[in-house]
Amino acid sequence: MKSKKEQKTTKQPKNGKKPIAAAPAVKTQKTDAEPKRTIKQVVIETIAANSVATNAQMIAAVKAEFPKSAFDGRHAAWYRSQARKGFLTGTPITVPAMGSKQSKTAN
Repeated sequence: MKSKKEQKTTKQPKNGKKPIAAAPAVKTQKTDAEPKRTIKQVVIETIAANSVATNAQMIAAVKAEFPKSAFDGRHAAWYRSQARKGFLTGTPITVPAMGSKQSKTAN
């Protein structure tokens, strides 16, 4: 039979609290997953594939990847403008302007 000293294997702190377990030293690394896609990337791909893509086509492409997005015709027009000026990719993309009649029929 063990003595009381031998039975007591862990030392209790004097303040009565339980000892804190040591945290793991090494964090687990994430696997090499694909980086998250953005709405901007989807719009650039849509415009690059079809420079005359309508607002409805841009909205459909964005909603396919981001169903909860509030992307609408105003956003499509803004991205089209930015692409035309070269702010999306660094070089201007030839994108025909959509008149008010075209954008209303596209929505």
